[in-house]
Amino acid sequence: MASPGTADTTEGSGTATAWCSVVAAQYRSTLDDLAIVLRGCPDALWEASIYEVKKTDQWAWPPTDRDGQPFDDPAVRAHKLQASSAVWRTASHALWFTDLDLSTTETDWAPPAPFSRGDEDGYVVPPTYSRDQVFAYIDHCRRKVDTLFADLTDDQAAAHLAEPHRNGGTSLAAVLVQGVVHLQLHSTQIRTFLRSHGIRCEDE
Repeated sequence: MASPGTADTTEGSGTATAWCSVVAAQYRSTLDDLAIVLRGCPDALWEASIYEVKKTDQWAWPPTDRDGQPFDDPAVRAHKLQASSAVWRTASHALWFTDLDLSTTETDWAPPAPFSRGDEDGYVVPPTYSRDQVFAYIDHCRRKVDTLFADLTDDQAAAHLAEPHRNGGTSLAAVLVQGVVHLQLHSTQIRTFLRSHGIRCEDE
């Protein structure tokens, strides 16, 4: 029996078909695409904002640390506000949710250090993650794809998630499809930003 908030992943609930293979392939190719894009990002743009973040953006103001405390120094506060849309932050945000979606059947999920469960709380802007840390997170998500889809069946994917899961009432399949689309969106967003600066990635 599945734990509360998870889909039923017991054996004997069907067999894997093309659907699982296709979605798994989409995750792998999109993670590869994100890696290509981030390799193409010069150091000078790693902390650059993809778009201007304004104080009137209700999702971003005021920026806080992981403890929910606002930054007292006005200069730091202004920097953290724009960091909400930085290349590194966009990548870590996309990977955090990818990791979470790929871990839907787990009962006690947490991202790998130095990433934190609180990174996506409220107005939190975590400390700047390095390129190596973000690439390590990509590898972590690749392993999650391999683990999840190794035994996933269509019947398991069709099972609806129970409350109090954040996607309670939604099928695991829907969560996974929405998750890979979200990852694709942010990978494309970073690539478009680099193009606007005249930068072409290795696959272009």
